[in-house]
Amino acid sequence: MSCNVSDPKISEAYSRILSYDDLDWMIIGYGASRDTLLLYSSGNKGVAQMSASVPDEVVFGYIMFEGSGVLVTHVSHKIR
Repeated sequence: MSCNVSDPKISEAYSRILSYDDLDWMIIGYGASRDTLLLYSSGNKGVAQMSASVPDEVVFGYIMFEGSGVLVTHVSHKIR
């Protein structure tokens, strides 16, 4: 199974995070699809803002934390 990650908003947000521009995190997820990832949200206020933006579904996050990039996988307790 392959996954389409061609959403240009994902690569744009990732580049902005890596360049220490105005973002430090992003969340991507599948939405209504099971084979295409989309940018759900992004921000610049760290872990607290990112954790408040996590929806009740399976999503992936990337955050720059203390100078290191951290990949996060979230599986909601509502997923069975």
